[in-house]
Amino acid sequence: MTDSAELLSLLVVVEFVVMAAVVTLLVPLDAAIPFLPLAVVFLVALYLYRS
Repeated sequence: MTDSAELLSLLVVVEFVVMAAVVTLLVPLDAAIPFLPLAVVFLVALYLYRS
C-alpha cells in the first residue's frame, strides 16, 4: 500500500492534468499554452508511475 504522501502527490498531479485538459478545451489556445508543457510532463510522470 502507498503511503499518504505519495497518494497525495498522485492526486495533485491527476488534478492538475484534468484541470489543464478542461482549461485547454474551454479557453482559447493562446491562453492555455502555458499549461500544456507542465501537463505533458505530469502525464509522462503518471505513465511512468503506472508502468
